[in-house]
Amino acid sequence: MTTENKLLSSLSYLSVLFLPVLFPLIVLVLTSDRPWVRHHATNALLLHLLPAVLLVGIAIIAGIMGITTNNAASVGWLLIILLGLFALVAAAFFIYSIYTGIKILVN
Repeated sequence: MTTENKLLSSLSYLSVLFLPVLFPLIVLVLTSDRPWVRHHATNALLLHLLPAVLLVGIAIIAGIMGITTNNAASVGWLLIILLGLFALVAAAFFIYSIYTGIKILVN
């Protein structure tokens, strides 16, 4: 495994600090001949996109509950709970991305 492959794979995960979705997408498009790098770029892209997808899901759930119940207090509590869980999941993905990027560089 070359140093360039390790660096690209690691930066795909560490891009959560500077270009969360764009960098892994660029690496994915430009490295069609390197399956190991593509694998890590795909994983990093999914790790960066999942929190956004979860946030859209939370917004849809809150909107549907708001329309059906007309009860602002219950929607507010639901949002507090769901956004708290979202913060935990997003923080876990963030830490895991940094950990994986460093792990690839060290190995």
